[in-house]
Amino acid sequence: MRYLIQHETILTYPNPVREHHLELRLTPRQDANQRLISHRIELEPSAERHSYRDYFGNAVDYFCLIAPQDSLTTRLTAEVETLQANPFDFVALEHPQQKEWYAKELRQTPALYDYLLHRSSLTPAVMKLAAAVSCALPRHEPERPILESLVELMAWVPQILRYESGSTAVHNDLLEALKQGGGVCQDFAHLFISVVRSWQLPCRYVMGYMDSGIYPEGEPIATHAWAEVLIPGGGWIGFDPVHNLLANDRYIPVAVGRDSYDAAPQRGSFKGDTAGTLPQVNLTISNQ
Repeated sequence: MRYLIQHETILTYPNPVREHHLELRLTPRQDANQRLISHRIELEPSAERHSYRDYFGNAVDYFCLIAPQDSLTTRLTAEVETLQANPFDFVALEHPQQKEWYAKELRQTPALYDYLLHRSSLTPAVMKLAAAVSCALPRHEPERPILESLVELMAWVPQILRYESGSTAVHNDLLEALKQGGGVCQDFAHLFISVVRSWQLPCRYVMGYMDSGIYPEGEPIATHAWAEVLIPGGGWIGFDPVHNLLANDRYIPVAVGRDSYDAAPQRGSFKGDTAGTLPQVNLTISNQ
């Protein structure tokens, strides 16, 4: 699938701010499952752009605006081609080989431990999760196919959380969402990740976009969040518990990390007397 993405974020401030340092993680990923054809990032007011790759391999654009400003607009225009039409299209390893495969991957790439051992208020330890839900947490038996257990877990998450747009903040503590019984896509992804890591499987958070045709009628188009699990023989496979779907070529990954803090599309700091208003986001995703 080929997509054109136009993403605009507008911040306004009641009083001018200054020395604004801004990081954007908006450039779609490029790997075996996705080709980045073109992209352009614009800032208003304009500023010199610097780029680098962060620890997790995300493309980061950095800006610094010294002069006072009472508004800030960032714009992304990108064209991508997604290639993973069938996420089940791989040869799974037999159970006896899986343990050896994981041991080899972790030995060769120690950074994978970040997706295995990390715990935070967004992805808490399983004991805290167990105390916060009213039913037993799903388990994965080693003799059972990993993908089968993960698909069941993906279907379990919406039984615990109701999807309620705007019900929680961007980096909301997961236990708070569980307490109120509802949340947004970030909470769904964090719950899925927390359980998967308790199974001793590397799992990471993904921020990106999905085909506008997947959104329910009347739901505003916005960035989306899901999770990816490292599967023997399949590599990183995406799971979207909000829609109970495996990520395919209708999903456009942008940034990954241990949780939503690592993959925030826009974050920054500035000097000023008051904080800005909530950002206005204008997003269109169209097939090419």
